[in-house]
Amino acid sequence: MEAPGVTDARRAAKAGDTVSDIRERKNAGRISIGVIEGFSEMAMAQDESEALGTDEQAAARERVESVFRAAGADAVIGTFAELPALLRQL
Repeated sequence: MEAPGVTDARRAAKAGDTVSDIRERKNAGRISIGVIEGFSEMAMAQDESEALGTDEQAAARERVESVFRAAGADAVIGTFAELPALLRQL
């Protein structure tokens, strides 16, 4: 929270690549963001993901997004690189 200058914990969001990350923040009553390509929930290494065909990659991402949404994620992004833009929208 220090790096971006957030001083009110109620305004903090948590982004993570596991269902535990999502539930942790939801249980605290705060914004939770699922990150698909952290590879934990996707259950494959980056090189394995990159070796998939386009349709297989899309199916894997959709599966992970569904899992995160079912766990209560307020938002789901593909990569951590998308986080700053999402936070500006919140």
